Amino acid sequence: MNITFVHDHKFKKIKDKYFSEGKITDEVFSRYISLSEKLVVVSRMEEIANNSNLSKIELDNITFNSVKGLQFPNIFSVFLIENSRCIIRDISNSDFIIVRLPSFLGVYALILNAFIKKKYFIELVGDPQEALTTSKENINFFFKVFVYAFSGLNKFFIKRSDGVIYVTRLALQKKYPTDGISSYASNVEVSIQERFIDIKDYEVNERNFKIGLIGSFNNHYKGIAEAIKAIGFLRNSMENVELHILGSGSLESHYKSVAKALGVNDLVFFDGILKGGDEVAKWLSSLDLYIQPSYTEGLPRALIEAMSVGLPAIATDVGGIPELLSKDALIKPYDSIALAKKIDFFINSQQLRFEQGELNYKKSKEYDQSVLKQRRSKFWKSARDIVKRSLV
Repeated sequence: MNITFVHDHKFKKIKDKYFSEGKITDEVFSRYISLSEKLVVVSRMEEIANNSNLSKIELDNITFNSVKGLQFPNIFSVFLIENSRCIIRDISNSDFIIVRLPSFLGVYALILNAFIKKKYFIELVGDPQEALTTSKENINFFFKVFVYAFSGLNKFFIKRSDGVIYVTRLALQKKYPTDGISSYASNVEVSIQERFIDIKDYEVNERNFKIGLIGSFNNHYKGIAEAIKAIGFLRNSMENVELHILGSGSLESHYKSVAKALGVNDLVFFDGILKGGDEVAKWLSSLDLYIQPSYTEGLPRALIEAMSVGLPAIATDVGGIPELLSKDALIKPYDSIALAKKIDFFINSQQLRFEQGELNYKKSKEYDQSVLKQRRSKFWKSARDIVKRSLV
């Protein structure tokens, strides 16, 4: 079968080689295709000079037909006609399409497909409405109208899709139901290692208490500003606390200026990016506490990775996060004071860190890649059966 995959992801290109920052890799693409199938990827593409800390795309049966333009205003204005022709061609040459939402390119491809009428399946990895409303600090009337229209289109196409695989067990299904087949599997590829959780592992003694957070700096919704503000509040009562942030993006200088303005730039460390897998696990294992103060989420991979190494965690009660953590570890979004108070509570109780770390580790095993692989495989087999019956 020929399959077209559409998403906004910005892949990287060096000559004729393709790379990803880690969200969409060979492991992810292998979910959709067998060795006998071909996958055309419609996305954005940026040419770069080196591949430092990037994941190389090495599957032979993948073709990248990237749209023209990197910024969406150009994609949907200057290059609209040319991009539309290319997307229509790719959809027309496919047996079915896979769209990862939220995604501007994904929704546009679905609009075009309304005329082509190919079978389509959706991978819903987050809340389209919340993804937009939390991407900006100041929202005007016209942006609110755009958000309403965009989320409405998402609901429309999800409802009428041939199938949806959600990253949450319940949260996204409730807000974005489908009449097609459905399943759920976290957008995570984590191999959970067997480990013995011992209370001695949660000792801090005289060293600094290390808090960690993983998130992109390309938008505000990971709550990085709230995390830095919480460190500011904590500094008044203690100086042996550190915040380590793993990630990169256009807002890095902004977050550094926030830390400097609050007088905590000596306590906030920007650790760059890592390739993933063992490197990220090693970084997580060096922490005493993980935080995920996001404004919106699907089911955060980083949080599950943190849980898989036995880390206690604090997070906001958004998206699918309440499906992962106990109520005692949850706070409301945008509340840096509540975050600081909760962190202080964890700092002062080794027993609590041990209990939550052990609980998190046990919960993370439900998201082991072997468990999720089986569920995904069943969903995509059902999707192919639907397409095959339609082609007879």
